[in-house]
This record gives sequence, structure tokens and C-alpha cells, in this order.
Amino acid sequence: MTSRERVLLSFAHREPDRVPCWCGASTEFWAKAKRELRLDEEGLRRRLGDDFRRVFAAYRGPQQALSSGSTYRSPFGVERPGIGYGQPMAHPLKDATLADLRNYCWPDPDWMEVSGVRAEALKAAVSSPGPATTGFWKKPR
Repeated sequence: MTSRERVLLSFAHREPDRVPCWCGASTEFWAKAKRELRLDEEGLRRRLGDDFRRVFAAYRGPQQALSSGSTYRSPFGVERPGIGYGQPMAHPLKDATLADLRNYCWPDPDWMEVSGVRAEALKAAVSSPGPATTGFWKKPR
């Protein structure tokens, strides 16, 4: 079964050959794993049995200053110590009142540049990685 088939079956609430997997990890992990296993990005994802590929729309909204220790802020104002990983440092609406919610600067969909998402998704399409057969850290022969 291909990753695409596996994921689509799951979204349709039908049972695939196995649970679809997403290998979310830090950029530091990916860099080290690719180097140690001598694999490129796709090769590592296939080795780990990763069924998902993430694509991103580019943020074009207003820039806001980051708090100390933060390296990323989502369009909803949630700051993290890393891009796409790490626990949120705080949430701007944690103690919000109804008035705070009304007055909050909610993200505008026009802040996201989506024109390249389709091409990125097609480039990242996975046809058949299958499960990892050589083990997680075992080097291929």
C-alpha cells in the first residue's frame, strides 16, 4: 500500500495496512540522521516509514517582534523556541476575556501566500515508501 493510499483510507475512516506515520523531529535531528545514514531528505523519510510530507504557505502578514528565547511566531501569535517544533512558550489568549477575543488581531487569510503550495505538494508526493525494512539506525548494505 502506498503512503497516499494509507493516509486517504485513514481519512475515510477505513483501516489501512498500518497506521500512517508522521516523523516530526527537529531540524537538528534530520541533519544528523541524514549525515549518519548517508541519505537525502526523501531517503530518510522512506527509511523511517514516514507517510506524510509537509508543505507550507509563505507568511506575508505583518511582522511582530519576538519575545526573548523565541525563534518563531505562528500567525495566531503562538511563540516557540524552534521553527515547527518545540513546545509553545506561551499563548497570547491563555487568560483572554470575551472582550480580549473580540479585540484580538486574528490572522487574515490574505497574509498567507498559497500560490506555490500545489507545486510543492506535487514535488513532495510519495508513491510507495513502504515500511522501513532495514531497521531504524542500521546502515543499508
